[in-house]
Amino acid sequence: MSILVRVEFVVMDGREGELLELVRALQGRVAEEPGTLRYDWFQGPGYVVVLEEYADSAAVVAHQEHVGDLLAKVFAVAEMTVLQVHGDVDAALREVLDGMPVGQVFSPLG
Repeated sequence: MSILVRVEFVVMDGREGELLELVRALQGRVAEEPGTLRYDWFQGPGYVVVLEEYADSAAVVAHQEHVGDLLAKVFAVAEMTVLQVHGDVDAALREVLDGMPVGQVFSPLG
């Protein structure tokens, strides 16, 4: 089962241009990740939503390690307000998520 991730960020005033540059850099790196199936950013007034899909928990952990330096820069220009992870999350991914300021994990039913 794949892992689905939904993230929302509120962009700091005047930092939209910086965020756009970071998103482009992230998308370039993510294209190199074989376990990343989807990585789409959407913009609303003052906030952005990211929809991600990964082959499995290991692919999410690999993504965090691969783009961690860029994500740190994103956190400097935008505040993460929502983090939802849907799927069968293993212990390694739970450890990564425990370090996040917000987050919810939704396990499959049945």
